[in-house]
Amino acid sequence: MHDISKTELDKKSKLPRFNMPLELGVFLGARKFGSGAQKKKKCVVFDREKYRYQTFISDISGQDVHSHGNKAGKLIEELASWLRADSGDSTVPGGKVMSREFQRFQFALPKICKDRKLSPSELTYQDFLNIAADWITKSSA
Repeated sequence: MHDISKTELDKKSKLPRFNMPLELGVFLGARKFGSGAQKKKKCVVFDREKYRYQTFISDISGQDVHSHGNKAGKLIEELASWLRADSGDSTVPGGKVMSREFQRFQFALPKICKDRKLSPSELTYQDFLNIAADWITKSSA
């Protein structure tokens, strides 16, 4: 999954953040020029608006770019639909259900952090993964 929506200018440097478009380019290059498993890779691309990317990265025309309107729920719904269609797995939950679960998790996160004596702003990526995994395990039990 590649989300290229965060490309606005940095306030200090006045330069755009192009990490995600760069990572997408590396992915597409590996898929085109790699061998074996690299050639089989699949991806979905997201942006705020359906054709906005054409103003700053027009060479990705031909990719399946989905818009999410800067709304997490819409992104989750689009991603769930893509996962279900691409995998052929009809057991992938619908995006509305996933989005509601994500909202429940976001609501629970401040209390979870407080219980662990952490501030949400100081969570590392690994902290977040551990908390999310614990929450999923407890909420599906």
